[in-house]
Amino acid sequence: MVFSSYIFVLAFLPAVVLLYYLLSRFHSGLWQRLFLIAASLLFYSWDRPRYLPLLLASIAVNYLLARGIQCGPGQGKKPWLALGIFFNVALLGYFKYFNFFLENLNLALGTAFSPRRIALPLGISFFTFQQLSFLVSVYHGEERVGRLRDYVLFVSFFPQLVAGPIVLYSEMLPQFRDEGRRRFDPEAFSSGLYMFSIGLFKKAVLADSLAVFADNGFALPEPGLAAAWMASLSYTLQIYFDFSGYSDMAVGLGRLFHIDIPMNFLAPYRSLSISDFWRRWNRTLGRALSTYIYRPLGGSRRGLARTCLNLLLTFLVSGLWHGAAWTFVLWGLCHGLFAAAERLAGARLERVPALLRRGWTFLIVNFLWVLFRAPDFAVAMAVWRGMFRFSSPGAEQLGALVGNAGGFAFPPWLNNIYLFGLVGALLLLVWSSRGSAELLRRFTPCRRSLALAAALFSAALLCLSRESIFIYFNF
Repeated sequence: MVFSSYIFVLAFLPAVVLLYYLLSRFHSGLWQRLFLIAASLLFYSWDRPRYLPLLLASIAVNYLLARGIQCGPGQGKKPWLALGIFFNVALLGYFKYFNFFLENLNLALGTAFSPRRIALPLGISFFTFQQLSFLVSVYHGEERVGRLRDYVLFVSFFPQLVAGPIVLYSEMLPQFRDEGRRRFDPEAFSSGLYMFSIGLFKKAVLADSLAVFADNGFALPEPGLAAAWMASLSYTLQIYFDFSGYSDMAVGLGRLFHIDIPMNFLAPYRSLSISDFWRRWNRTLGRALSTYIYRPLGGSRRGLARTCLNLLLTFLVSGLWHGAAWTFVLWGLCHGLFAAAERLAGARLERVPALLRRGWTFLIVNFLWVLFRAPDFAVAMAVWRGMFRFSSPGAEQLGALVGNAGGFAFPPWLNNIYLFGLVGALLLLVWSSRGSAELLRRFTPCRRSLALAAALFSAALLCLSRESIFIYFNF
């Protein structure tokens, strides 16, 4: 089940919210928490119930390992942590990287191992990384393991289960146990509807419209200058509105249950550097990578050269985490190279005007999203060549990007106006916007805010028939 579907918006969510607050009449919050667990497991297993045993097994094993770490004396904790790291890495390695490993083994050794038919379970990267980070936190004494039902709710809470944000046990558990959050709160509920409507509009109306331009553009064998730039910019905007839309919906859904989920976006396309971009884009993933990869490697404590190496290794892990393909590995490595170059530049970078820094950061991010979107290096190279093919403007290809949008065939000049107008307007929007965190901070439950939410929700509802999966569900 996905957030941007009729079954979720019109049936599942209203029923879950209503029953959740009806259960608040019980003296204890236990029944509400148990109900949220049941609803979350139903949400996860709705389309592919065969993955539910895997999720439950992952939760059970990690909970037992966390108990072992917590109860282990002194050095006795290390074997439990090592076993936990092995279990989670092996689980992720099999489902996500096994065939990638076989393909490269065949290429390197000339073998002919046949790939297996392994379907990637929904959200496995997120719930595996979340649990692995929990084990490390327990090992360092930063978290305490509670009851099994609390841990199950922490992992499976449906607003953040399949695509994050990657939350901390200490962020969520006190909220679930807080008696003051059990009952209906009109302000929290209205702000939740507001954020959910904004996120649904971003996904169903904006991201899915841009997906048509990006998909058609990346399918061109040799795009010209205009088509290549429109394809890359379309994807840059698509992934922004897709993932920020999901994150807004996650925050909004949490607020419906009076639960605060961390904001995962902070106007990332206004960043002044690549390092700044990763402090704003998927912030909880950046926090986890910094805590569990970058700092254990030594962080910035061992000199400039070691700092740059640690950055490269951390971004390499980030690229591989996003996908089992060399395009993702190179994408992560390139981000690491730019982050290391910024570290080498040091204070000299601060003397460059902010507008110029913001501009080149966006261009770098846009250029590298091509690698992220392309199915292989050949497609990425074709788009990159097109972006610098000044001898071939490729204006006649722009109609192919729009395709048969909405079921209507328009004249080429009207297609071009539509394409440039929409992409240009959305670029101005993301460059000028302060982000969802600012929208939520300024929210007041007035008629104007609720009317805006209703309008955005209604527009999104009309577009749900072209249901598509969130990009980050693939990770």
